[in-house]
Amino acid sequence: MTYWYRKASAKAAVLIAGVLGGAVFAAALVSAATLAGSIHPSDMFSQGTYEESDDFENAVDGSVYEVLRKFRLSAFFETDGAYNPDKVIDIREYGQYTEGAEAVDDNRSGIEYTVGELVDWSREYMTGNSSSYDENNVVVCQRADGSYYYYYLEEFLNLFESGELTASFETEYQNQAGFLQELAGGRLTSSGGYGLTISDRDGNVLYTDCWSYGESLKEQGTPVGAENLLQAVNASEKLNGQLSNIYSDLSYVLSNIYSDYLSYESGWEYLKEGNTNLTYLFVDENTGQVFTNRSEYADYSRAEENIEKMKSGDSVRYLVIYPQLEDYESNMSLTASTEWEMVRSQMGGSQFNGILAVSVDTSYPVQDLFYEGNERYEENVPILRAAVILTAAGALLFLIALVWLTVTAGRQPEDGESREIHLTAFDRWKTEPAAICVIAVWIAGTWLLWGMGIVSADSLSTTSSYYADQYMSGTNTVYNAAVANSLSVSDTVFVFGYGLFTFLCFFWGYLSLVRRIRAKTVWKGSLTRAVIVFAKDVLRARSVTVRTGVITAGFLAFQFVAILVRNVPMLVLALASDAVVFWYVLSSAMAKERIRKGIVEIASGNLEYRIDLEKLRGTDLEMAERVNDIGSGLNKAMAEAMKGERLKTDLITNVSHDIKTPLTSIINYVDILKRSDIADEKIQGYLDILEAKAQRLKTLTEDVVEASKVSSGNITLEYMDMDLRELVQQSSGELEEKFTARNLKVVLSLPEEPAVIHVDGRRMWRVLENIFGNAAKYAMPGTRVYADLTMNEKNVEFSLKNVSEQQLNISADELTERFIRGDISRSTEGSGLGLSIAKSLTTMQGGEFELYLDGDLFRVNIRFPRAGAR
Repeated sequence: MTYWYRKASAKAAVLIAGVLGGAVFAAALVSAATLAGSIHPSDMFSQGTYEESDDFENAVDGSVYEVLRKFRLSAFFETDGAYNPDKVIDIREYGQYTEGAEAVDDNRSGIEYTVGELVDWSREYMTGNSSSYDENNVVVCQRADGSYYYYYLEEFLNLFESGELTASFETEYQNQAGFLQELAGGRLTSSGGYGLTISDRDGNVLYTDCWSYGESLKEQGTPVGAENLLQAVNASEKLNGQLSNIYSDLSYVLSNIYSDYLSYESGWEYLKEGNTNLTYLFVDENTGQVFTNRSEYADYSRAEENIEKMKSGDSVRYLVIYPQLEDYESNMSLTASTEWEMVRSQMGGSQFNGILAVSVDTSYPVQDLFYEGNERYEENVPILRAAVILTAAGALLFLIALVWLTVTAGRQPEDGESREIHLTAFDRWKTEPAAICVIAVWIAGTWLLWGMGIVSADSLSTTSSYYADQYMSGTNTVYNAAVANSLSVSDTVFVFGYGLFTFLCFFWGYLSLVRRIRAKTVWKGSLTRAVIVFAKDVLRARSVTVRTGVITAGFLAFQFVAILVRNVPMLVLALASDAVVFWYVLSSAMAKERIRKGIVEIASGNLEYRIDLEKLRGTDLEMAERVNDIGSGLNKAMAEAMKGERLKTDLITNVSHDIKTPLTSIINYVDILKRSDIADEKIQGYLDILEAKAQRLKTLTEDVVEASKVSSGNITLEYMDMDLRELVQQSSGELEEKFTARNLKVVLSLPEEPAVIHVDGRRMWRVLENIFGNAAKYAMPGTRVYADLTMNEKNVEFSLKNVSEQQLNISADELTERFIRGDISRSTEGSGLGLSIAKSLTTMQGGEFELYLDGDLFRVNIRFPRAGAR
């Protein structure tokens, strides 16, 4: 089974596709969201025109609202068609004009101001820097009959000071001065605070209780028929006790009338004839008047005829609203009840008695924003469709890449069914720092890219709630922003690039997390776990760490106190402690370096090395002594081992020598017997066998002796410069008969120039003889034996390769051990010492000896430095 999808090239291609898909998704989504504010989702894939879209109908709906608002504000601010600042308005009637509230007989408060005063007061109320409330609080006094009377605090206090009013109390602990002081301080804010009565100069009881109402509005207008607001409220039985409601109504008027005035002043030029494709006509049946932006439709007597004209034509979209919902007419899909209710509520509710007709010429002869809306709609709908398709395609490509990379994360083709997970260098970072790194890179890149100011927040903001916002705010829906938002090419490129960067960071962090989860290193490799483990280790080693921690904490605390105190004695002490710490750290570093050097020397084989213990103290001294003890122990153990090895070598040598003496006699007597005239062929055969076995025993004995000498180093090497080519040729020739006997062909490959090495010629001959002899004994008959000699500027390398006759089910290292043979049945003449002797002799002469097994392929490499290149 192939696992091509795990290949690095496949994963790189999928990663690129995933990042591109994510970037396309982001750029297309932002473009779609930006356009979706002016194009209804239902119009994205429809084949309809702008006039059949929800956007057009929303624009018409907004136009109707603007027409009604024009009527209301004009009625409020004008008298006989002109602005009248002296027009008197009751504050409770404001909503009837500006919000279309139904007019009722009791919808008057009796508090009236002129329009000009209210506008000026509202301007100051909304834009002034000072407070709109006066510190001169209002005082509420209650009469015996339960009615109320209002005073300004200053006026109330002056009446007591002049003797016009006096207060009497139920208890002797209360007095007039304390009562007035609490009232002036605003602390007496509810009735019942004092048991009192307030009388006039003649002793007539006027009030049974008084308290502070709170701050009063800073009056910048004078009510009609009164000097101030409180006087107007006190003069009206209807408003007795209604000061809170009056303040609320007046605050509402002041919060809104100035903005309404600005809207009125700005005018409705865009609704005038010749400036718009929209036509409106309102017939007021109560007054017999017609209000329209087409001069030809101004005749009241021809109103019905003119409405029919507005409805005629294939390129006209219209709606006509009558007092009764059942009479509603329109060729648009606007909700009849909604439009009828909006007009009715804005034009006096149940008192509405008129006809409102609105039409739009969809041939767009005037280049107003209906025209621009149509142009932009036709331009943006295809773009929006493409953006939606690209959003889906990008999301799909991203998801496919995400799944693919999740499945293959940490896996490689050669793993097969193995569950091994391959981690990158970044995956070996601690979990928390790795996560912080990814997030920090993304935040830094984001700050850098957005900080360049290529794309403004406004250009990327969506307008999905645009119409609702415009409707609620009372601004012109169609005429202020009918043109759809869209991204420029540079903005789109920027968003795409930012998407590339964002999704690249995402895959970087996400795939690392997946690999960590699979390798189970999320917690194991976390910084939190490392801190916990470190804390546990510190607790386990508290016999050492407590003292070190206390000393360190004490030093830091002392430094902190020195920073806080900041005087000369403390500074001197701090510097002295710093010097001590500096000396201690350097001394400890030098001691540890001395110990490290000792460990390196002993580890490298210099068992006689001893660390100098002078000037060492504490744990450093103890550690150095232990290292020296280790060196002494190893030296002693090594001496014992060498002694044992020498004894074994001497034993083998002596035994081998003792064997050789009778063996020589056996060989000699066998030779004498063979030269005798023995007629019996069976006895002659026995002698042949006896001779062969004796010769083999002699060879084995000689090999054992030589192997012992080599392993113990008990041989003398006589170095000379030799041409390895000649030795190879000579060795091959010496064993030619053995190769021929087993049908083996030796293929020599030698360089033309001399391959000179500095070795012992006799020992080198033994190395090559053993290597070639090994091939002659164990190579598969009928095959080739390849002997290659190569060299470079520094080394000469000889390689011999053959196919083994026996199955090689042991390791290459085992073949160089003593008495190990490739012939498991041990039926051949070898002793199992040839390769071991060859390796030892090669190493002793400064060469390298390597064996390689690949199935039944057997290869020997020996490498020596070229003479003169050492």
